[in-house]
Amino acid sequence: MTNFEKMYLRVAKQIIQRCHGAIKITKHGKIIEVYDTKRHIWSHGLAGLIIKEECRNANLREWEFAHVRTFVIQELLKKSN
Repeated sequence: MTNFEKMYLRVAKQIIQRCHGAIKITKHGKIIEVYDTKRHIWSHGLAGLIIKEECRNANLREWEFAHVRTFVIQELLKKSN
């Protein structure tokens, strides 16, 4: 695992921790809903916003957001099994 992958995984775990694991996904790995504890709401479109906020806090570039998103989905699918 390269340093970038470790950083993406760390940010993905921060996102899951921020939502307390309250992220609903499909079997195919599409994010449906997210519960944000800072805003106290369930939302369909909030997943992208949370990912962007956490990636910007980690000083990642916009093209790296998609990599973090895949790591979030992989972690959630690993936990569901």
